[in-house]
Amino acid sequence: MSSRERPQSPTLVERLGGLVGSERVADGTGIALQGLRDLPQVRPADVQQLAAVLALADSERLGVCIAGGTSRLEWGLRPDSFDLLLDTQDLRLPLSVDPDNLTITIGAGVTVSEARANARSHNRVLPLDACRPDRATVGGVVATGDQGPRCAGYGRVRDLVLGLKATLADGTSVSFGGRTVKNVAGYDMAKLFVGSFGSFGVITEVTFRLLPRPDTQGLIAVPLSSLAHGKTLAARILDSCLQPLVLEVLSPALAAYLCTAFPSLSTGVGSGPLFVAGFAGHPAVVARSLADVSVWSNISNGVILEDAEAESVFDAVTDLTAVASVSIARTPHAHRPGKQETARDGTSLTARVSVPISEVWSLAQAAESLATEAHLPLTYQIGAACGTLELRLGPQDPRKQDLGLPAAWVKDLRTAAVSSGGRLVVTSGLGLPGVDLDVWGDPGPEIRLVRSIKEKFDPHRVLNPGMNAGGI
Repeated sequence: MSSRERPQSPTLVERLGGLVGSERVADGTGIALQGLRDLPQVRPADVQQLAAVLALADSERLGVCIAGGTSRLEWGLRPDSFDLLLDTQDLRLPLSVDPDNLTITIGAGVTVSEARANARSHNRVLPLDACRPDRATVGGVVATGDQGPRCAGYGRVRDLVLGLKATLADGTSVSFGGRTVKNVAGYDMAKLFVGSFGSFGVITEVTFRLLPRPDTQGLIAVPLSSLAHGKTLAARILDSCLQPLVLEVLSPALAAYLCTAFPSLSTGVGSGPLFVAGFAGHPAVVARSLADVSVWSNISNGVILEDAEAESVFDAVTDLTAVASVSIARTPHAHRPGKQETARDGTSLTARVSVPISEVWSLAQAAESLATEAHLPLTYQIGAACGTLELRLGPQDPRKQDLGLPAAWVKDLRTAAVSSGGRLVVTSGLGLPGVDLDVWGDPGPEIRLVRSIKEKFDPHRVLNPGMNAGGI
């Protein structure tokens, strides 16, 4: 038989179609990951199909990048190899709620909004506070460890996970933890996957602890004269017996955007930062907490909102960092931020700083000062109870644009964060032309242990290769 008569080897798309069905495979995708697109995409229907796909990828030494709802797809480094996009949105095992034991077990492809609604139907609260919850999947939130402003009361994602199941790079299924608090014993391996960015395995199922649904919720929005004013008020709240659900400070531009979406917040709000303190629980406790914060603020024009309106503001504050920087830099829209307004213009950069709570205020001042010196437009959001600082630069004035300034700003602020016992991670902006950014910074000596775990679980570097800290 001549070479022309020899049958051609099946393409990757054809081989994947044989495993999951041709309707679940696309030869090219509209999803872009760090500027890379138009690569084969597969969407397994269940864990068995997922295992078959990963076994094939492992045997062929393919680079597989994982996508859920794509709400945080811009995080991390550009992958060392990218041969296949794995869509996990159909990994939707039936939800299992145990309201008496306060647990819920959810398939990784279920959106946070859907999971919350299911918990609410049992008069319980799923304490996940993800950005864009209608898009973010449970597996993606756990893989990134992403928790919003309500972490002040809910805690971190790793504090909420009781157990999980995952599929390793060679198709092997593993299970850690359990479905109740009592049977979680030994090494807490489930926590290893929280915030791992898919480096060790594809999360397929997660069990979370639930909370009883509070009787009421309320917030007070206090206009600040300065960040020092906010620091004093936050310290008073944290040193008291109050238990805030939310304790956030918004930069003037973010405050203006929020007040445009919620006109009831605009009363008495000036041109400075806005302090938002939220509480949930018994009506008498919430009322007393709001009254105490009002007195301690030394401000007579704070705004108090309750129940559904307060919860809507909490949701909006969670989504503020996903709002397009163009929308904030220009005239704010006269409606609530939505997922259609998150398109990026390619000229903005976002970063997250995590430091001890006592240091977050000085880091916010340093970020603002460095941005002012470089003539860079900056918005920020301070997590006063968690020591987090969400930052966005841009867009720059085209007439004064200097592509080296954002990278210099990141370097200087990271130095300040590290000296304060924290770290800075660039969460988007790698697509900026001519900008060389160090996304993760120095991962520290613990990276040796992380690398050894990666080698054990994924020796051929199939899953999200090179995207995590230290090029894991």
